[in-house]
Amino acid sequence: MAIQRSGKRIGILGAGPSGLCMAQFLRADCEIVERNHGVGGHAGSFFKEGYTFDYGPHIMFSKNKAVLDFMVGSLGTNVMQCRRNNRISFKGRLVRYPFENDLGALGPEDNFRCTWDFLNNPYRTQFKKPKNLEEWLLSVFGKGICEAYLFPYNLKVWNLPVDRLSMLWADRIPRPTPETILRAALGFKTEGYLHQLFYHYPKRGGYQAISQAFAEKVKPVRFGYEVKSVRRLGGGKWEITDGKAPMAFDELVSTIPVHELLKVAKFEVPKRVREAVRGLIVNPMYVVSLGVRGEDREKMTAIYFPEAEFLVNRVSFPATFSGENAPAGHHSIQAEITCRAGSKVWKMSDGDILEHVIAGLEKRGLVKRESIVLTDVKRSKYAYVVYDSDYQKNARIVREWFWRQGIRLVGRFSYFEYVNVDGVVERAMEIAGRMNGSPVKL
Repeated sequence: MAIQRSGKRIGILGAGPSGLCMAQFLRADCEIVERNHGVGGHAGSFFKEGYTFDYGPHIMFSKNKAVLDFMVGSLGTNVMQCRRNNRISFKGRLVRYPFENDLGALGPEDNFRCTWDFLNNPYRTQFKKPKNLEEWLLSVFGKGICEAYLFPYNLKVWNLPVDRLSMLWADRIPRPTPETILRAALGFKTEGYLHQLFYHYPKRGGYQAISQAFAEKVKPVRFGYEVKSVRRLGGGKWEITDGKAPMAFDELVSTIPVHELLKVAKFEVPKRVREAVRGLIVNPMYVVSLGVRGEDREKMTAIYFPEAEFLVNRVSFPATFSGENAPAGHHSIQAEITCRAGSKVWKMSDGDILEHVIAGLEKRGLVKRESIVLTDVKRSKYAYVVYDSDYQKNARIVREWFWRQGIRLVGRFSYFEYVNVDGVVERAMEIAGRMNGSPVKL
């Protein structure tokens, strides 16, 4: 992908996948600054005592073949393909994912109710034009599946009542057919969410290997540069500084959380824009990583937990993604807990969180305490972008205003959208195309 550069100089704040992609796609001289000392950002990895963990699980899949090929191709031979092996914890059983494709694994009463409510669904007529995610889920799946899994799980992850979540989520959820539901209820093996049934993952280096590969195609990143100020200069230019080394640019691309950008903005931001930023909700997350002695015979990729009494919403198994992620004779488990900023859960100590996770996993037969040889607890202030009912209005105000100023917002917490890295690549292509004046071709 050869790009002819213009004379324009563009500053890129952040060396995660979005910033690195923008540097590849833009026809300009780009300088990337990053406050940390490595690339990857939220999609990075850390290494401890022979284990490789991501800052929350990431895998590669996409409905966009060109984007997937771009990501996989960037890794060269350092990539492998795997088949999804996900489960859902439900009343002491592990049901295959997605829930509606394994109704036969439920007890008879739950199986009947979920199947009957799908086939005899009054909400299909009542909510022909659903106004929120709750109404959409009821109209598509029926009350049984919603109350058994979809409602409690979504409440747990997003920490908002489902009737306050935007319809945007509907685009990510396939609609099952009556035939699929009946086959699942009778115990036939069916698969759902086929676009993610097979996924790719780096053999070595964790998910961060993708960002490392992207970084090799751009100018060296300036690490250890934490932006303390962003201000206007004459002639439409911008200046950023870490308090020591000011840098001037014609335009800025910001991939840092838009809430943090607002804190360092030394220029006037209208009240309506500030209010819109405050209205954008992002949930923080604990990531609890465990190194475990012994072989993992099940080789599951993830388990989802809708039950309210267990704070964990998902566990993943990094050594299933790649055997290189754990020392020989060991495997690993990573648990995620999402919550609201400032909540009681977020104020818990790391020690209490760790004990809660281990006790919950042990109770469910997923780990033996005496086999755990490594523990790690990390907190991520920015993790899950929440699509509440005001999301689209607030996001539009923020994106449009910053664009008019000459600051391009890109990335999960800057453009503010809940996307995986394939979505980040697509968004970077779109925004770089607008800035270049012509589409980006991979």
